[in-house]
Amino acid sequence: MVRVNVTFDQDTLRLANRAARRRRTSRSEFIRSAVRAEATRDDAAGKAEDLRQQRHEAIQGIRRIAKEAGSWPATKIVHDWRYRLMREDH
Repeated sequence: MVRVNVTFDQDTLRLANRAARRRRTSRSEFIRSAVRAEATRDDAAGKAEDLRQQRHEAIQGIRRIAKEAGSWPATKIVHDWRYRLMREDH
């Protein structure tokens, strides 16, 4: 492990001490776990934002293709396809 010096205001230090005591661990271990939890949350938020952006771009692409293709009977095509599959199974 590497030793570092960190500066906290009194209230933050008091909160860290209380939380460490409640968890029956050292203040250093509590701070390490808090940093890991926050970093993990940031990573998850970043991944969620990336996924949201990818979905948004996919939706925009689908809308662009739909606009270029114009109107077409999607429901009828899907129903016909389902009925054809059902008949092939029997």
